[in-house]
Amino acid sequence: MLRSLPGKGVPRAVRQGHPQGAAGADVPSGRGEVKQFILFLILQVAPIAPANGQQSAQGACDSAHSLALRGSGRDAFDKHQYEVAARRFSEALDACPRQRDILIELSEAQANLRQFDLAIRSVREFLEGDPASVPGRVALADVYLMAQRLADAKREAEGILNTEPGQPAALKIEGNAEYLLGNVDAAEDTFIELLERHPDDEEGAYMLGRIYYQEGRIDYAIGQFERVLKLNPRSYKAYDNLGLCYEARGENQKAVRHFLASIKLVEKDHPDYDWPFANLADLFLKEGDSEKAFALASKAADRNPYSARNFYLGGKALYELGKTDLCLNWLERSSALDPNYPEPLYLLGQVYRKLGQDGKAKKAQERFREAKAKQRDRLK
Repeated sequence: MLRSLPGKGVPRAVRQGHPQGAAGADVPSGRGEVKQFILFLILQVAPIAPANGQQSAQGACDSAHSLALRGSGRDAFDKHQYEVAARRFSEALDACPRQRDILIELSEAQANLRQFDLAIRSVREFLEGDPASVPGRVALADVYLMAQRLADAKREAEGILNTEPGQPAALKIEGNAEYLLGNVDAAEDTFIELLERHPDDEEGAYMLGRIYYQEGRIDYAIGQFERVLKLNPRSYKAYDNLGLCYEARGENQKAVRHFLASIKLVEKDHPDYDWPFANLADLFLKEGDSEKAFALASKAADRNPYSARNFYLGGKALYELGKTDLCLNWLERSSALDPNYPEPLYLLGQVYRKLGQDGKAKKAQERFREAKAKQRDRLK
């Protein structure tokens, strides 16, 4: 649930492992980024399961063809090909309208495409036939959270918990909604309750660790991420976030070791996971090693070319290396990906001034001040 993608739709928030952001983000600092990281993990909360009583819908059914299309949709979804996944799920439903639980998977694909209205419509259509379905209600709460309809997400999760106390997916949604609403104590209590009921819930421990990290309770955060590693020694997210924690404590050598451990785990098996590369690049920038920082930022950008932060880190490294023309391309790309990201705008102003482009420099500085003001408003 706590994971983040810069770009359209969702404001920068809790980013996994970002130094300025999410409860599991790239150690970005501030509640705005916390949201993004949380939002990245959101759709992984609710397991998709066929609901009872969904086989009575009318309509001709080619079950074999529907099953094949559904399998194709799941394969596409696992590869993050959400448009293809949504199309295949729609075709699977057309082939066998009785298989109404396909609507839940269709909703999930639509939500990943940030098509929140369509996603809500799909899951509501499913619930019309089975209003008490827990998988359906969890899916609806999930989409509300993705869409940042936080009060709706919290209300739906609480409704599930009223009939099924301790339901783990509902507790995670409620905890994330509370945190994003600024109710930190309530969020912490919810995740603690989750772990008391489900002590082996790896995701719950990770989310609680992210909250502790975001709130500056670093020792508590370390405890939760170490708990995750006991449950899953190959948790690359836990290693990445431990790197952030040790960096926050000024123990940079330990931080580097944990970032590298995360990188080793993701290098081949998780080709789209960019956080440890970006986090280590950021640390090397702070230590003045711009060449290593640029190499890592380049790898992060290759893995996730939609991350404004990755291009900012690469641009900053190039600026420190004196490669002004190259850094301009990276910073402009960063700003285009997220116009409300202040850091690249500030550096762009300096680069334009160096190049004698005073008009562009002035405009970049104005945009920087506007972005900073919006950022402060989001953090209130």
